[in-house]
Amino acid sequence: VSDLVLLTDDFSILPAAIKEGRVIVDNMRKVVSYLLSGSFTETILIGTALILGFPLPITALQILWINLIEDGLPGIALTFEKAEKGIMERGPDTPNTPLLTSEMKFIIFAISLITDIILVGLFIWLLQQTIPIEHIQTILFVALGLDSLLYVYSLRSLKKNIWEYNPFSNMLLNGAVAIGVVALVAAVYLPILQKLLHTTPLSV
Repeated sequence: VSDLVLLTDDFSILPAAIKEGRVIVDNMRKVVSYLLSGSFTETILIGTALILGFPLPITALQILWINLIEDGLPGIALTFEKAEKGIMERGPDTPNTPLLTSEMKFIIFAISLITDIILVGLFIWLLQQTIPIEHIQTILFVALGLDSLLYVYSLRSLKKNIWEYNPFSNMLLNGAVAIGVVALVAAVYLPILQKLLHTTPLSV
């Protein structure tokens, strides 16, 4: 506090510093929720396949691509979210308030559960279609990648529903998602990446 007062010789810097601190903590929680929900989804998907005795629905390199390329840039863009309305009207967090709040736990669990129900069902159905396993893994790879690129918009606020704010107002996030889509398409259709990631081109 003394450093801030000496810096400006003005106590008005204190509310500004508190506000900035709250923005930073909020954005950290958004990024943690985003990354944990994606990792939890992948863990459940692979674990379910192993328990049921199925082949892997997605390869290790494909998981790495999703975590680094598809999740990386949107996760960074979330750190640039502006302050939410009413951020200075809420009470301060207590020293015992955990970084992982009850809202975050619910979001992580809900996103992972819904996504895995869809993906496991899709995986089992595809296995019954006598489709080559590399083709099935490519479909699951694309599904996981698109899932990460889409649900990041719902994590721009942990307290409001997506229809209560403009989900496309963060231009950095829009750019990160656009790059993620291009990278996902390249991973499926670019020959050098097909060979690296063991993907096959998909029809419409």
